[in-house]
Amino acid sequence: MDVDDARSAMVSHLRAAGVVRSPAVAAALAAVPRHRFIEGAGAEAAYADKAVTVKTTDDGVPISSVSQPTMVATMLELCRLAPGHRVLEIGTGSGYNAALLATIVGVAGRDGDGGGVVSVELDADLAAGARNRLHQLGVVGVRVVTGDGAAGHAPGAPYDRVIVTAGAHAIAAAWDDQLRVGGRLVVPIVDAEGIGVVRCLVKGPTDFEELTRVPCGFLTMRTA
Repeated sequence: MDVDDARSAMVSHLRAAGVVRSPAVAAALAAVPRHRFIEGAGAEAAYADKAVTVKTTDDGVPISSVSQPTMVATMLELCRLAPGHRVLEIGTGSGYNAALLATIVGVAGRDGDGGGVVSVELDADLAAGARNRLHQLGVVGVRVVTGDGAAGHAPGAPYDRVIVTAGAHAIAAAWDDQLRVGGRLVVPIVDAEGIGVVRCLVKGPTDFEELTRVPCGFLTMRTA
């Protein structure tokens, strides 16, 4: 099976499982080549419904990964993205999720419609690698910022959506401050072992309203 067939099979699997429900998410997953964000991966490994580690510590402990397609799609659906949305992503990693976000909000491959993605990555090497991949693939509308995700990126605020791609122990004040009223926050809240729930919340005038929770396991978020 070549990479195009493998990608198509991945999307078909996610749709059949009821994970992918919207045409926008299905189209993004079909358009963005996941294998280009996973160094050295063949078709089977790149499009299997599994997370893939992209960086480890010197001791071999995973610290960054491309998330399992089921979880990626679940979180994208919870975001309810629309063309023109401004999105803050916490945790760039390989850049794959940022490319999906940009595709859905309508600025992948073209400029000028008001949407865009700001993606914050703690590790300078991961940020540089993501920028390079996005550039090579012609993805525009994504700004990769090297910094502490817990601080968000205030210059780009207010955002319509905030999505966190690593397991957090609590909602950072900056994510609340930088999200507009009526915007959605999708964030995995996990324990020390990385086990917890993805929370989907809508920001109200004074507090968040929780819409749903989905069980999850994530690498835990690192901060500066």
